[in-house]
Amino acid sequence: MSESTAPPTPAPATRPTSRRDRALAPDVARGLVLLGIAVANVPFLLWGREVGLMFKPVTDAPADPWVNAAVALLADNRSYPLFALLFGYGLTQILLREHARGTEWRGVRRLLVSRNLWLIAFGAAHGVLLFFGDILGAYGLLGLALVLLIRVSGKVLAIVGWISFGVLAITGFAEGLTGVLNKFGGAEAGLTVFTSPGADSYLLATLQRALEWSLGLLAIPFGGFGLLAPMILGMWAARRRMLEEPARHRRALGLMAGIGVPVSLLGALPMSLALLGVWEPGILGEPFVSMLHVVTGAIGGAGYVALIALIVGGAGTGGPISRLFAALGQRSLSGYLTQSVVFLILFAPYTLGLGGVVSVAEATQIAVLTWLGTLIIAGVLGAVDKPGPTEWLYRRIVYRRRPALPAPATAPAAPGAPEAPGSRP
Repeated sequence: MSESTAPPTPAPATRPTSRRDRALAPDVARGLVLLGIAVANVPFLLWGREVGLMFKPVTDAPADPWVNAAVALLADNRSYPLFALLFGYGLTQILLREHARGTEWRGVRRLLVSRNLWLIAFGAAHGVLLFFGDILGAYGLLGLALVLLIRVSGKVLAIVGWISFGVLAITGFAEGLTGVLNKFGGAEAGLTVFTSPGADSYLLATLQRALEWSLGLLAIPFGGFGLLAPMILGMWAARRRMLEEPARHRRALGLMAGIGVPVSLLGALPMSLALLGVWEPGILGEPFVSMLHVVTGAIGGAGYVALIALIVGGAGTGGPISRLFAALGQRSLSGYLTQSVVFLILFAPYTLGLGGVVSVAEATQIAVLTWLGTLIIAGVLGAVDKPGPTEWLYRRIVYRRRPALPAPATAPAAPGAPEAPGSRP
C-alpha cells in the first residue's frame, strides 16, 4: 500500500498502552503459554544423554516417557506458534492505537521497526549469555517482515499466510528427517548441534551459544519463515479486535476453538504414542509424523487462544486467577528471561550441574516450579502496578523521548478490515 493511505495528521508516536487498559485475553494467554515454553525447553538443557525422537533425552526413568508424551501432546510445537499469533496481534494493536491517535504512517513504521530491532538485540543477549534456543531474535526478524505486511489487503495477507503455512509443513518434515539422520550419523555427522548445554565453562558455553544462536537466526528466512503463518493469523484477528471483543465474535472464536483444539490433540497423538513406545513410526514415517505434529500445533495455537478469549472475555479486570495469569502475560518478557536464568544456574555443568543427573520428569517439575515462581512474582508486581524489569528497560529504550497523546475511545480498524467499535487496544 502507498503511504497516501496513512492518516494526514503527523504526530509523534505515543507511549505504550497502560497495563490497566490492556485487553485481558491476550495477556492471560501469554502468561499461560510461558508454562508450555518452560516444559518444552527444559529437556534440551539435559546434557550427556543420548537423544531420541524430537531430540528428547533417552533415560531409564520410568516416568520420562509419560512426561515426554504429555509435553508433546500439549506444549511442543504448540507454545511458540501460540506466542507468534499473539506477537502478530500485538503489532497490529500498536498500528491501530497509533492511527487512532493521529500518528502518521511514517512515525508508526519507525516505532515498529525500532521495537523489532531492539527485540533482536535483546534476543542476541539472551541467546549468547543464557539460552541457545532464544526465540526473541527470530520474532524480531520476522517482525520486520510483518511491518511490510501490516497494511496490505486481507487478500494479500491470506496469500502470504498460506505460503508460510506450507513452509511450516516443510519445516516439520525437515525436523523429522534430521532426527532420522541423527540416528545414523550422530555427533560424527555434525547433527547433534546443540553443544552449549554440556560445555565445561561459562566462557566456552557463551562462545558455543553465540554460534548456535547466529546459525539459528540465519536459518529464519528458510525454516523460520513458517512462523509467519500464526503471526499473520494474529494480524487478521487483531484487525477485527477479536480478543478485545470476544462477545462480538463468539461464533468465530467458538469455531476456532472447536476445530483447533481437537485437531491439535489428534495431530499430536501419533508423536505422543511413539514417545511412549506404543508404536514405532519407522524411518520413513518419522518425518511425516513430525510434519503432522508441527502443522497441527500451529492450528492448535489458534484454537487455544480462541478458547481462552471465550473463557476470560475481553476488556475488564477479570477474576483473581485471570488477573494473576494476565499479570505474568503483561511481564512475559521478564518471565521468559527469568526461566533461562534459573535453568542456567540449575542445569549447566559449571553451576549446579543438575542437567547431567536429573531425569526428564524431574527437570519438568523444576520447569513448572520456575513458572510458578514467575507467576507469583508477576502477581506481586501487578498488585502494586509495577512493570517487569525487562519490560521497563525495553519500553524505556523504544519509547524514549516520545510524549504521550490522549487516545480516543474507539480505535479504527486497520486498512482493509471492517470497523470495530469498542475499547482501545
